[in-house]
Amino acid sequence: MKQLLLLFIPIFIFANQENNQNFKEQESFLSTVEYGRMLYKNPRGISCQQCHGVAGRGGQKIAKYYDKYKNPKILRGVDIRDYSFEDLKASLNNEYKENNRTKRHKIMPMYYLTDEEVKAIYTYIQETNKRD
Repeated sequence: MKQLLLLFIPIFIFANQENNQNFKEQESFLSTVEYGRMLYKNPRGISCQQCHGVAGRGGQKIAKYYDKYKNPKILRGVDIRDYSFEDLKASLNNEYKENNRTKRHKIMPMYYLTDEEVKAIYTYIQETNKRD
């Protein structure tokens, strides 16, 4: 009887671990879109929404300044809805490409997000704008 029980325990543990993994994949606490929305509204510090508006539409006033002729200017957040995942990831890493050279953003804050977090934000922006 002990031998049969010892054979049964590892099979039960393995089957239980497999069921737990499937459960985690199918029934996570937050969907990717919900997680992305949460990160978009409060990534780590300044909200994406403050500059890029609701779901990345842009147009939010960031700052008012004066040019060298003392004309008032308004700096506004850009529309990021058409960014590819790679472009969004580069921006969140405080980089952009100009003439095939990588440069640092002068305004964009550094967020130190993981690839999974960037993917969630990207998915949120894409899914939210599908509904419009």
